[in-house]
Amino acid sequence: MTHPEQTENVSDERLCWLIAREQLGRQARQPGAFGWFTVVLGWLSALYRFGNRTGTQESGRAIRQERTSQRMADYALAVDDTAERLSAEERRELRATRELPTWFMPEVERRFAAIRKAG
Repeated sequence: MTHPEQTENVSDERLCWLIAREQLGRQARQPGAFGWFTVVLGWLSALYRFGNRTGTQESGRAIRQERTSQRMADYALAVDDTAERLSAEERRELRATRELPTWFMPEVERRFAAIRKAG
């Protein structure tokens, strides 16, 4: 999490990102349907070739890493958009407690879905 001395001079939007980043990173790394497809494809290719499976595994890993990176970029936009909606009181509470309002993460997920749909 974040420590007050580390976040004293960051914007509220950045503070929201620092607080939410770990949870969103776990969600972004979840394979999803396409991710599982790359895992299975890599495994099947390795079985078929009986040998050099490193290239197949590495390409599957690269695809998953790229997907995670893209998702994290979209999450960052969603957090930034959502943070703009914080009231002055919520911003004071955020600074004091280093906790996001209860409505924040569900709204980030809603914004994330809209960003992904538009992209």
